[in-house]
Amino acid sequence: MFFLIYTLLLLLGGIAMVAVGVAVKEQGTGSRILNVVVGLAFFGYGFYLLFLFDGDSYRIFFYVFVLPILLIVRAVKARKEAREQAAAQQFAGAPQQPGMYPAGQGQPAPYGAPQGQPAPYGAPPQGYPGQAPQQHAAYPPHAGQPAPQGWQPGQPGGPNA
Repeated sequence: MFFLIYTLLLLLGGIAMVAVGVAVKEQGTGSRILNVVVGLAFFGYGFYLLFLFDGDSYRIFFYVFVLPILLIVRAVKARKEAREQAAAQQFAGAPQQPGMYPAGQGQPAPYGAPQGQPAPYGAPPQGYPGQAPQQHAAYPPHAGQPAPQGWQPGQPGGPNA
């Protein structure tokens, strides 16, 4: 009875690994080749034991029970990761609905940055995405906080003022 179960597991595991190696295109080429080669080896050994073998002793490979599961799980994870990457790329390239975010930006403006209002005529543009909000002299740093860039001790609005 164990012999029949063992040979059927060899045959079914081999067929499953060949099918996964052929069908799951999101895997790397090496993984696909490994699945097909190991699947063919399992199927071939199972076929030999079931139909051609007439001896009284045979080898039992215990990885027959584990290896097909591991390779199939690895292929399913590769397919899932590929789908997630495709969805992320599709989301990143999707057109924005009007009013969601300012045009050309994938995220709302950082805190303190202008919210899509144009700068006065002749003034340099401010608040580019990714630019840190600028500190003004009206808000001096508090004791224990770093001074803003370009600030010199003794200037008005300093921590000792």
